[in-house]
Amino acid sequence: MEQPDKALLEDFRMGSNRAFEKIYQYYRMPVIRFSVSIIKDEQEAENIYHEVFMKILKKRKNIKPELNFNSYVFTAVKNEIFDYLKALNRNNCLKERFWERLQHEQHECDQVKEENLTKLESIIKNLSPKRRQILEMNYFEKKSYNEIADILMISKNTVKNQLVKAKFILRKEME
Repeated sequence: MEQPDKALLEDFRMGSNRAFEKIYQYYRMPVIRFSVSIIKDEQEAENIYHEVFMKILKKRKNIKPELNFNSYVFTAVKNEIFDYLKALNRNNCLKERFWERLQHEQHECDQVKEENLTKLESIIKNLSPKRRQILEMNYFEKKSYNEIADILMISKNTVKNQLVKAKFILRKEME
């Protein structure tokens, strides 16, 4: 969907539900992503999004289509996030839940990384011995194609082909 233009903003200002729905849908994902990047809580980001648009709906008569509506929306979101963070600061229970979510998110992220690393090691172990050796020499020992070719007494082209095939297998299996 295209960014809301002056005509759509004017329709919204005059009370058009269709215009409000288009604007509401246009900003949904960018606002939620922006909010989640700061507060790390998707549910609360969704609440902030709805709260901001309810305020914008109430003040729609004051909207000036010739001004930057995008800045208006994100300034309102930023202010709503500040209000949320102030409330967090006042309420220790909310603060504890906020930190628990951050720690839980970090723990889950570490688990996913560990699982991916284990999977990657398994895939590498299942490569043919020669392909695995070439891959390990290139990635872990930082040897060039020429150095690997000289050590293993094979052509540089063979080294390149084996690495391309190994990378293809790794990508395919990690999906």
